[in-house]
This record gives sequence, structure tokens and C-alpha cells, in this order.
Amino acid sequence: MNRYISSLMALCLAFALVLPVEAKEAESFRDVPTNYWAYSQINEMVNQGIVGGYKDGTFKPEAPVSYGAFSLMLARVFYPNELADGSIAVGDAIMEQHGISKDSERQRTATVGQAMSREDMSLYMYNILQDLGIPVPNSNEYNQSKANIIDFFDISPFNRQAVLVCYTLGLLGGRSDGTFGPKANMTRAQAAVVLSRLQKYISENGGTATPSTPSTPSTPTTPTTPTTPAPEVTELPAFKLQDGENVEQMMSRINAATPAYRAGYLSNGKPITEENIKEMLEQMKEDMPEGTRWDEDGIFHYSSPKFGGGGGCNAFEYACSDYIFGEDAPMTKHQNFDQLKVGDVVYVKNSENGYSHVIVITSMTNPRGAGCYSYCSGNSSGQVSWEGWGRFATLNEPVIANSGSYVYSRY
Repeated sequence: MNRYISSLMALCLAFALVLPVEAKEAESFRDVPTNYWAYSQINEMVNQGIVGGYKDGTFKPEAPVSYGAFSLMLARVFYPNELADGSIAVGDAIMEQHGISKDSERQRTATVGQAMSREDMSLYMYNILQDLGIPVPNSNEYNQSKANIIDFFDISPFNRQAVLVCYTLGLLGGRSDGTFGPKANMTRAQAAVVLSRLQKYISENGGTATPSTPSTPSTPTTPTTPTTPAPEVTELPAFKLQDGENVEQMMSRINAATPAYRAGYLSNGKPITEENIKEMLEQMKEDMPEGTRWDEDGIFHYSSPKFGGGGGCNAFEYACSDYIFGEDAPMTKHQNFDQLKVGDVVYVKNSENGYSHVIVITSMTNPRGAGCYSYCSGNSSGQVSWEGWGRFATLNEPVIANSGSYVYSRY
């Protein structure tokens, strides 16, 4: 009974935070004076029918926004032709279908009625940009924003790139105390502001962000990806530690010399195919051969924009993946172990003995027999190893599959 009541309360909260559109003219909210910091953006979003006020004449600008509410707002702005009935359930489904909610707390454990965090707000905005094919800053540009976010390392690793990109584009900013507040709840006023900014940025940079009032039939819009020529094939710096270098320094040097990410292409400009990835892995093996000393006293730590920070085997696999695909390359996380591909990163955890390891798939045709795969790893007794192998059946065993093991793919 308690669980039923909690679910009902969460659903009521989700509806309360998004549905009261009929109440007042934007300018008449008694809790949004003309000198309120988000006054103009609130008016703009209300006039477009994206958000609304309450019957008591308030807007409640500081009230939290749920995942379902923000999903519906985004759907009203960017996917109006897909809103069959204008419900939060449909809005949430649209975000799932377009990959907007991927890697978010909502995708993992949150309910539609749960208050959304500021960092997940950033992730949804970033994924909208990706889905609509809008150009975003490269790592050299957005990494300069790190210094301006004093609580940057409080941001979850999966959300750091999204926050940096949106911050660099001016789609969001910090709070008055200089922090970003990644875990703080997103408010209705903040939702109006970021929606206004995101809408303008997309419409000015090749998107199809033409909003419509939900109750009015809208002209279908189709997200378009700019047609650009294939990148030139580039010779990358060697995947090799220079004298006195640790992996963080090595990857900073390599990433600085690597072209910006291009969808469908590897960091060297060649198309994403298993053949081209294997070619890169063979060259990496020559640059950092079997037995190369990798992790000594835990100093080889690498912080990847997509994977986050890690040492030992984590640092090696994150570095391999960023070297092959580019540190800006998008990433999907899944547990379909039968769909492994060359270049995928696999986090393997055994619930029976506590063993965990991170590997990169190097071949799907291991000479040891059918149902096997090959992999490389770092920190195998402190050394690089290219001779690992495993079996698909092992990955699908409950002690592995149900204990937090994942595949991270950048295809």
C-alpha cells in the first residue's frame, strides 16, 4: 500500500509541474515580477504554450521540475509532431526513442515524477543537440570551461562533457556562489531559461526548432544532419609513453593533436569499421607492445570526458577507446554481451568472488574456437597485455550479467 501511495504521489507531482497551461497570461503571474531574473524567458515559453501557470495566478518559478515534465517541455519544442496526446508518458517515451534520456539517472533508476538534477538537465540538452545534428564545441574549446566550474568534479563522469558543452555554448551558467550545483534540483524558472536558449541556438545553427502550441496541429519537422564531406585521413601521434610521461600527459598530448569528432569516422578520419579499428589496434600494439610497464604505484590515472576517471586497467581501456574513436565520440552503455564489437570496452564484474576488470575487444574470431573473443588490457600484473581471450557464455552467466557488468560502445 505504501508503495502504491508513493507511486501515486510521484505521478501527481509530475502532472502538477507541467500541465497547468490554461491559467494566466504570462505577464500576470504574481510571483514573477518584471524584475525577476527569468521574467522574459518565462513569458516567452508561456506564450508559446510550452509551460504554464497555476489557477491561483502563480508560476512557482522555484519549484522543482520532474523528469517527465522536462521531457514533455522538450517534446513540445523539438518534437511536436510526435506528441500524440500531450501526456508526460508520451513525452518521456519520445525522449527514450530519440536517445535523449540515455545515460541519465532517469534511464537507470528515476521515475518520471522524480525531480530532475541540473546535471541531467545538461545531459538532455546535449543529447538534443546531438539528435538534431547541431555542431558543438570540440574538447579543446569546452575544456577551457573547467576552470570556471569550481565544483566540476562533483559532476558525474557521464555528465561532464554535456555540462562543459552546454556551459561553453552559454546555454546554462553557474550559480551566484560560482558553483554549478550538479546535484541540485532543476527549477521551473531554469527550465524556461534553458529551453529559450536551446531553442534559439538550434534555430540559428541549422536545426528545425519550430515550436507549436500543443493544442494546435503543427507542421511536422524532421531533424536534419548537415551534409559535410568526409574528413581527411590523419596520421595520429603514436600511442606511446614518452620519457617521463604518465598516461594523463600522454593522452593530453594525443588529444590535442587529434581532429574533432566526426560522426561515423574514427579519430584518424577513416570510417568506423571493424577492419579499420583492427588496423589501429595493431599499430597501437606496435607502439606499446606486450609487457610494456603500465601501472606503477597507481600513478597512471586518466580522466576521459565520456568514461570519467580511472587508474590501472580502467585508464588503459579509456585511453584506448578515446585514441581510436576520439575523446568526443558518443558512447552507449548496454548489457547485450552477444552484440560485442571490436573496439568495445567491457567492464566485467564477478559477483561471486568480487573480481572486476576492464578490457577492450580486439577480435571476434579468436583462434581458440567458436564463441570466443580476444581482448587487450592494461595493468595485467602492472603490464600491458594484448593476448587476453574470453568466452561469450561466461559474460552471459548470472554472476557476470547480473552484477553490474556493462559494454560501452562508441559505434
